[in-house]
Amino acid sequence: MKIPCAAHLVLLATLSCTALHAQERISGITIGQQAPEIAMPNPQGDTLRLSQLNGYITLVDFWASWCRPCRMENPELRATFHAYKDSLYAAAKGFRVFSVSLDRQGGAAAWKAAIQQDQLDWPWHVAAVESGINPAANQYQVRFIPTNVLIDAQGKVIGMDLHGEDLAHALDKLLERDPQRMAALRKQQAQARKEAAKAARKHKRAATP
Repeated sequence: MKIPCAAHLVLLATLSCTALHAQERISGITIGQQAPEIAMPNPQGDTLRLSQLNGYITLVDFWASWCRPCRMENPELRATFHAYKDSLYAAAKGFRVFSVSLDRQGGAAAWKAAIQQDQLDWPWHVAAVESGINPAANQYQVRFIPTNVLIDAQGKVIGMDLHGEDLAHALDKLLERDPQRMAALRKQQAQARKEAAKAARKHKRAATP
C-alpha cells in the first residue's frame, strides 16, 4: 500500500500540511526512546545501518521521489544539512541526515534520479526498491510523508516531524556554547582533517603504479 504524502492528504481530507501533527504522521516511536535500528540497501546495493551514525546528531528523513511536498522541502533540508553538519555540538561530533525513501519496488531509477536532481549530497540514502518491503517505514509506523525523527548522539529520539525553522531551532539548542570547549573542539576538528588528508595522500601513493 502506498503511503500518502501530505499533498494527497490535502486532496482527500482538505487538511493543510501544517495541520498534521507528528503523532499523525509517524506513530511507532516516542520522544525519549531509543531509535530502532534501520538496516537497508543504498543505491549501490550495500547495506547501511543507522547505528553507523552513532556519535552524530542524526535526522532520519522519510520521503519519496513521487511525493511533491518532500521534493519541495528538499532544498531547505539540504541547506540545513550544510549549515549544521560541521557545527560544534556539546555532545556530538556533528549533524547527519539518514534518508529513507518510500519509493516502491521497481522505483530505483526514479529514486536515484531524485537524489541527483535535488542534490541530496550526503551518502546516507536507503530504500526498498528491490524487495518492496520497507522495514523502517513499518517499524516507525510512518503514515504520511514528509516526516522525520531527530536522534541524539546516543541514538535517543529527541524530536519528531521537524521541518524548516523548527529543525534549525532544535539544532541550535544542541550547539556548544562554552568558549573554551569550542576552542578545544575546533582543535580536534583541525587535527582530524589533517589526519584524513594525510591518509588520503598515503592511499593515493599506494594506488599509484
